[in-house]
Amino acid sequence: MKTLHVIYTVIAVSVLTVKTAASPVLPILGTAKDVMSFGLDVYSFFDSILGEDETNSTPAPIDYDRIIKRTSERIKMSTETIVSISELHAYLSELRNVAYTVEQLLIQMEGMIKAKSKDTREELQRRFRDNFERQKTEIYKVKSLLTFKVEVSGISSTLLSLIANEFKCRMTSLEEFQNYYMALVSDVVALDLLNEKLSERNLYNEAVGSWETAVESLFDDMEVPKNACRANFVELAMEDISRINDPSELFENLQDKYSNRGTDVLHLSGSYCVWSLKAYDKILQKVKDNNMTFVFMSGEENVQSVTSRQFQKIVSVARFENCIDDKDTTKVISYFDVLDKDLVFWLMYPQDQDAEFQILLGQNSTAETITTESDGTKYRTVVYLRAQDHSTISTLTADDFDLKFYEKAVSVGVSSDLKTWQLGVIIGVLVSVVVN
Repeated sequence: MKTLHVIYTVIAVSVLTVKTAASPVLPILGTAKDVMSFGLDVYSFFDSILGEDETNSTPAPIDYDRIIKRTSERIKMSTETIVSISELHAYLSELRNVAYTVEQLLIQMEGMIKAKSKDTREELQRRFRDNFERQKTEIYKVKSLLTFKVEVSGISSTLLSLIANEFKCRMTSLEEFQNYYMALVSDVVALDLLNEKLSERNLYNEAVGSWETAVESLFDDMEVPKNACRANFVELAMEDISRINDPSELFENLQDKYSNRGTDVLHLSGSYCVWSLKAYDKILQKVKDNNMTFVFMSGEENVQSVTSRQFQKIVSVARFENCIDDKDTTKVISYFDVLDKDLVFWLMYPQDQDAEFQILLGQNSTAETITTESDGTKYRTVVYLRAQDHSTISTLTADDFDLKFYEKAVSVGVSSDLKTWQLGVIIGVLVSVVVN
């Protein structure tokens, strides 16, 4: 097999994340039906204007305007947009060649649609047929281009694998690339079905069946690198957490790169008490300059908690000054257990510390927050729960949690019943820190 040599330079190519104001909005093509729809519409349109009763008149305004608009958008999308990628020059050159060929054939198709006379349309049809047959091998590459292999540093990789590595598993970019590629496939389907319509022997049904199979296969292929990225999510996320110290920047980075996961960032720099379930890989954390940052990743087992009334009752049993006490911890765990919920993370802090905290929750966050008052001080509590697994018989206890208590002496009024061992600047040692 011929080896494609990768050029190790950063090149500007059209692959999908930087959109200009003039760029068209890419259609969301998430299913085989979405990919096939443009081609089916094109075929239906030409079937209506090339039938036995064809006249020289322009097609019905609604159909005409709709097909012209969609064709024009596809012409712009075929070669425009997207991102700078390094180390992929050989593969992307192949992809760009396909996109350029598709663009030229779409322009010819648009000319046929706009033709005012039968003679003009027939001449354009002949040219389209000739050009399509000449370029057929080139544009059919979209069926297999993603899985062609190239050797890089002695390792054989597919285009999809190379792109996933280059994007460092940025899921948003991978999905945008997928949408761009499937839009290109959708264009080729339309061109192929139009060619069948113009052929003496119309194999429409066979062509549709073949493309449906190919499109399903492409979607399956695209899931392979995305699944690999999902499998390495914790390791990849930890690299970002250790590298980025600004909470807002970290939050935006995680939301963008791992759009398939819900991620919240809780940055703590004042007084707080935390209970976090041990050996729960969806809670990542680091400490830097006496600041603690937690990243909570929602999973399918995570649930929105309980009613406000139930939650208020549960929170009221946990006093901030005593929240590191095993008895208080056990009470709260037991309350949730009765409701068939497991507590996986609990944060309580004085409300007047809000300015020192950054609690950044995503749109689909499973966090539950509430404000309570104790001894004249208002507190906020953030809780994450998970649905209990009834296939296992196990009840959580205080020993299942890491307990962290940090207090700035000037921040919280000392209650008369505060235990002696709780006084001081640092009362509990921050433990289980993954990243220093």
